[in-house]
Amino acid sequence: MVLRVRFTMEDLCRLRVAPGPHPTWEMILSINSLQSPGLPAEHWGWRDTVVRAARHDLAHRRSLDAAATLVPAAGNFPDFLTPAIVDTEVDAHFEAILAQPRQSVRDDLRRTFARTGVVPRWARALYRDGRTKGLVDVLRRYHQLALRQNWQGVHQHVETDRARYARLLLTGGVELLLHGLHPSIRWRNPVLEADYPVDHTIDLAGRGLTVVPAHFCWGAPVTFIDTTEARQPMLICPASGDAPATPAGPDTTEARVDRLGALLGHTRARLLTELSVADSTTGLATRLAVTPAAVSQHTSVLRQAGLLTTARIGQAVRHALTPLGRALLEG
Repeated sequence: MVLRVRFTMEDLCRLRVAPGPHPTWEMILSINSLQSPGLPAEHWGWRDTVVRAARHDLAHRRSLDAAATLVPAAGNFPDFLTPAIVDTEVDAHFEAILAQPRQSVRDDLRRTFARTGVVPRWARALYRDGRTKGLVDVLRRYHQLALRQNWQGVHQHVETDRARYARLLLTGGVELLLHGLHPSIRWRNPVLEADYPVDHTIDLAGRGLTVVPAHFCWGAPVTFIDTTEARQPMLICPASGDAPATPAGPDTTEARVDRLGALLGHTRARLLTELSVADSTTGLATRLAVTPAAVSQHTSVLRQAGLLTTARIGQAVRHALTPLGRALLEG
């Protein structure tokens, strides 16, 4: 079975990479992953932590069970659960789900369960009333319990793949990028082919394609059931960069901060640690719980020491470790 994505010249010009992890695709695929017997070993630590917490907390266990009823271990789930937006904030995605028109929700449900003919109880109830609030409440609780504490590791893995994509694009253009997305994906101009559970063809027809590297996508890429002009086409690809897929534990992070704190000061050591993934001044301020002005002061000192670089991209200022800074962090 093969997925085929047909490009025109206009589509090649409109190829984009998502600006970061897609919150709802990561969430939905992680619910798949919790239930899958074939989960890759790099995700076992995360699953064990989530499942172990549920054994000692009835509310936690009920939230995981409720999420599993929405998203099975394998098979289709409704497109409206993964809005075709590139916002990296999960609340924006929840709002997009809540804003779905009732008819659109019903159409998605019909497409989702057309093949199996077996419609779960929650889908029948949602089809009748068209209100997604209860469903979003389930997803909010699941995100809080299973993903919020691991999000930095998800972000780091995806950022590593985005950097890999950038190297491919700079080295060999769009053709090399499409050839190098993932071993399960093949570029045969003008068609991108991939292993897939069913035969599925998408004619981009000038709409372009957004490529979304995803931490919890593994094995083969996924996409929407509905490939008409109603949605911006997205291809969710397994993130296969050279960063470890399992987030570093808090002990590792704290050990690095403690080791560097005596040399640089605690806040600057923490800032370097956070820059294992490049970020903006505002993003660092949020993660460090300090003001943007304080971040600017610390980054100025670290930049003069040759430990980080700063570049302006549009209205944002983005900081990244230099090789010396990374060596100091990891040494």
